[in-house]
Amino acid sequence: MADSKVAYPAIIQPSDHQTKIHFPDLPAADVVDPDAQHALLRAKIGLAIVIIDLESHYETVPSPSSLADVKAQVGTDAQVELIWTDLSQY
Repeated sequence: MADSKVAYPAIIQPSDHQTKIHFPDLPAADVVDPDAQHALLRAKIGLAIVIIDLESHYETVPSPSSLADVKAQVGTDAQVELIWTDLSQY
């Protein structure tokens, strides 16, 4: 593993009752949580676990899409951010 820190774009959809975080490149890492801070923490952990799982099974890990491309696909009203995780922590 050359670089243990990775970032993937995520679509963050907050509402009154929950926060959804969707990774277009790695949907298996998607999370839904009633607490926004907890959703972000779970998204970072889930992202790392999905990538490590793919690597451990010698499967291709998709490259992250550009933030601009994801923003263009979902429109200007959507909240799109890079979610960083450190694979060496897991």
